Amino acid sequence: MPGFIIHLTEAAMILEHMKEKPDSAWKQEFLLGNLLPDTRLGEDKAISHFWSSEGAENIARAPKLSRFLEKYGHRLNEPVILGYYAHLYLDERYVDEYWPTILTFEDAKGRAEPRKAFIHRVELKESGRFIPFEKFFSSEYYYGDYTRSNHWLVDKYHIQPPEYRYLENVNMDEVDASELERVLKELECICHKGKPGDEKEMKVFNLTGLEDFVWYTAEAFCQHMTQMSHIIDKQGDKWINDI
Repeated sequence: MPGFIIHLTEAAMILEHMKEKPDSAWKQEFLLGNLLPDTRLGEDKAISHFWSSEGAENIARAPKLSRFLEKYGHRLNEPVILGYYAHLYLDERYVDEYWPTILTFEDAKGRAEPRKAFIHRVELKESGRFIPFEKFFSSEYYYGDYTRSNHWLVDKYHIQPPEYRYLENVNMDEVDASELERVLKELECICHKGKPGDEKEMKVFNLTGLEDFVWYTAEAFCQHMTQMSHIIDKQGDKWINDI
């Protein structure tokens, strides 16, 4: 799944598409909501990310957006809930659309294999390189590229951690809003980690392609929201620029 900085980059892009720029309080709640799903760790992410029980053995599962909307769609006029939904929206496209364009998980015979227990290697499509699966999710490769891209994204999109405050009236069963304090402390460290030029050492992602994907997803999210104004309110399309 995308890291904190990629999620906040999408959030920044969404805010750029808003016709009427929100005040600071609205923006802060939107950004905090965008980080809320990641307050759950390990297996609990299945709860906060609205994963289906289907495909539990796979290396990654996309959120079931319909499940979220069934429960919270009527609250999308709340910035926290909207930010939460934007997070899930990016995750869904990341797994279902972006990953297949850049990599393939394969078994020992070179066949595509989504089940974690049977994956032997990972093919990077742009370079044709193969990475042993046991080394892929590491600081050398996948997670390392998140670190190597962070400084570039933070600098270009002026990413800053939102200020922590306890979010009253979140009223969501899937997360504990008080856990945001821990996430923001981690994010503060991430934002100040790295240096110019780190992005040139990326091994898994193409930075331009990643940025284009996030931008495209932010645009698609905004268009999606204009089509859902009947759920939010009758004036819901006024806060999104035409795409």
